[in-house]
Amino acid sequence: MKDISFVRYSPHTSESHITSQVVECYRQVFADGPWHEWKQCPECKKYWGTKDRQELEKSGFCHCRVPLVDFWPTERVTADLFHEITKESSCWLALCESRVIGFCWGYPITLGSLERKLNLSLDPTFRASLGQRQIAYQDEVGVLSGFRGRKIAKAMVKHRLHDFLAQGLNFGIVRTREYPEPSETFLWYRRLGYEAVAQYPDGDGRVILARNLEGLSSAL
Repeated sequence: MKDISFVRYSPHTSESHITSQVVECYRQVFADGPWHEWKQCPECKKYWGTKDRQELEKSGFCHCRVPLVDFWPTERVTADLFHEITKESSCWLALCESRVIGFCWGYPITLGSLERKLNLSLDPTFRASLGQRQIAYQDEVGVLSGFRGRKIAKAMVKHRLHDFLAQGLNFGIVRTREYPEPSETFLWYRRLGYEAVAQYPDGDGRVILARNLEGLSSAL
């Protein structure tokens, strides 16, 4: 991994061209599998990934007789970065030379605030076991497809974990996708000992995983 470097990032203090790269990296990561969130029909809300490019070209990038739109518009991703990444957040970027090729961030949050954010109730027994303490919400991690398989995500998660532990956070929660196509993050977190504490209804496919962060560093 000699050509890869890792740096802290904040949209509030970093140069604007770095933020632009983070936004584009985010859009590319989620346009790829397993999310396939690239283009969307503004009428019926059906969406497609970059794997569907040829199919969409045949339809002129239209559906329901209207042009498709970006699933993740640049303006929305930019606004989300400024909203989600605060001074309490741990955010790391992976760079290949000066190009952003991966991102990873998370932050401390109470369970009540997290449930409101996720629009989902966690298992009552699990919730009671944690009480009122803050937990580490492992919000996002992604690497461009051409750079996957090189343990880049693992390195960023290690940096984030060290920040969490330094903040006194000893329990982590992550939202990921289990089906119809399990994401690499889902499979990876499960191998690390994370357990499901909630699932979205109606075949959504997303699941909430959690584990104690003590001892996680050696597992990474």
